[in-house]
Amino acid sequence: MRTSWFGRGATAAVLLFAVGACGSGTGGKTLTIANFDPFSGPDASYGFTEQAGCVPAVNLINRAGGLFGRQLRCQIVDDRGDPADAVPAAQKLLGTTPDLVAVVDANSGLLSATTPLFNAAHIPELSLGGDVPFDKNTYPFFWRTIPGDDVNGYAVAAYIKSKTSYHRVASMFSAEEAAQGNVPGFTAGLKRLGLTLAVNQGLAVDQPSYQTEIHQMAAESPQVKAMESDPQTAGVLYGQMKQSGSLLPTVLTAGADNADFDKAVVAAIGTEAYQRNFVKVLLYTQSSGPAWETFDKALMSTGSAVKDAGEHEKDTYSEAAYDNVNMIALAILAAKSIDPKVFNPYLEKVTTGSVVVHDFAEGRAALDAGRTINYQGVTGVITFDRYHNSTGTWGVFEPLTQRLLATLSPDDVRAAEAG
Repeated sequence: MRTSWFGRGATAAVLLFAVGACGSGTGGKTLTIANFDPFSGPDASYGFTEQAGCVPAVNLINRAGGLFGRQLRCQIVDDRGDPADAVPAAQKLLGTTPDLVAVVDANSGLLSATTPLFNAAHIPELSLGGDVPFDKNTYPFFWRTIPGDDVNGYAVAAYIKSKTSYHRVASMFSAEEAAQGNVPGFTAGLKRLGLTLAVNQGLAVDQPSYQTEIHQMAAESPQVKAMESDPQTAGVLYGQMKQSGSLLPTVLTAGADNADFDKAVVAAIGTEAYQRNFVKVLLYTQSSGPAWETFDKALMSTGSAVKDAGEHEKDTYSEAAYDNVNMIALAILAAKSIDPKVFNPYLEKVTTGSVVVHDFAEGRAALDAGRTINYQGVTGVITFDRYHNSTGTWGVFEPLTQRLLATLSPDDVRAAEAG
């Protein structure tokens, strides 16, 4: 029987006391970055997306000589997308990995359970998780290079206001914490922009039927719908919406940006209907230029180490994971130390220096020359605020092709956030 992670506090405290110096005294030949993500269960795509950034970054770093004679490695740790599994997985990682120097993750909904463990162990965590409470993060070893999920909600509201003529809007997000993280920003943004929230539904996941929710939504006559769910829920929902003639123009958020979700919806309604009726509002990177070309070449050379590598060539979250690993490595070089307590502050310093660099090799050369660096990788400029959060630019994309349809200016999103 699975027990709650709240009941393991004493065990965690004892374990963390024992491993608080993880990474600081290893005399081995490797340094480990843990990819702490779901690799099984309904959110397994998150882990493989992150691995598609971690592996090419580590390969390039190692080919350039590694870090102080040590080779980096990406260690997969399956948190199964559930705090009850994630907490013991984090405890095991911390207790059995003496060369651990950092954690990267991307799964929203778990940070409140696992970040305190990594922080207490003095292990830097570079996250793509969207948990809203971390908009005002207080953990010194936590860093986030994407906005919180609520900002994605604000961006969707900004898109509907600035790029469409719709004014009656349905909110239909699954009841999972990650998906629900979009809702506060989305509903607040609609109100601030003068749009009408016609219906706000939280979908129970993986149900055999959503006919009740579909009929309730249709009764309120919305013109457009915002949505995020796991692939299984989406497949059932949209198949039944098609059967009942209730398909609506739909705006998807970042949690629906994965191949499994695409496949589920295509199977339910067909490719043409998917591309005609849907857009995705996602963090925008150019996915071009020298930094991206370096990433793409390395990604496509990973072989079997990365699942379906070609699907991640222009995936913002794979690109961000790649940048995060490069920042960890450059921070270690800049600090001249593999001790996480020593190099942790340098994660910000390597994004604020005088020489702009776009990859690890450029950064290493500048540091070797005694210069300070400003890492601007595949995802562009990274600027941390006092809460260790960095925001970005938002784009509107066509499903499957990832063709850019429009961009949202910072002013567009700020209007939804602040009115």
